[in-house]
Amino acid sequence: MKIKDSGDGKLVILSTAFDTRSKILYLFYFIVLFTLGTFMLRVVLTNSDKIVALIVGGLFMLLTYAGAYQFANKIVMTEQLLVTRESLHLIRKGIFRSAIQVFDIQKISSFRHLAKPTLTRHTLAGGEFDYLGFQTGQQVINDMHGDNQLAFDYGGRTIKFGNNIPSWDFEELESIFLNLTGKDLTVAGKEDDSFSEN
Repeated sequence: MKIKDSGDGKLVILSTAFDTRSKILYLFYFIVLFTLGTFMLRVVLTNSDKIVALIVGGLFMLLTYAGAYQFANKIVMTEQLLVTRESLHLIRKGIFRSAIQVFDIQKISSFRHLAKPTLTRHTLAGGEFDYLGFQTGQQVINDMHGDNQLAFDYGGRTIKFGNNIPSWDFEELESIFLNLTGKDLTVAGKEDDSFSEN
């Protein structure tokens, strides 16, 4: 996580291209799918007189290129927060698309860190040693796709963002929000007034 001054606020860079082990693995998936798609393109071009080969090869080629694009987009995906006194801007940029969500600071509540869930022992793993690799596979999946995200409540829904954010970065963000906005965003929102006593 990097923090830069941006006018009257702070720009927090949560992720960049190739910044995690997951993105390196996605690069491998991209190369495999792109190579398969290119091979199928060659098959389609050399067998263009056969209608079945053209249809099946063309569909397979489109699917593999679509999958390769999805992984390429995950590899270069960047995520940034622009924090000002009045608003929080969540900026996500991919290959061809970028999305900016703007949130009013006064409506944000329960800003929190979602830690990775604790890993339980796989039911098919061996006693002391993982002979077949079930526990190791589960550990890799948990490391790659575990939470370690940030979240807050806004307008009756939970907004999640970031990936592989350690708890100390969350604490630094919490102090940045407090210094810039003057509001403690970790406080839960008000309860519904319909349940209050008269």
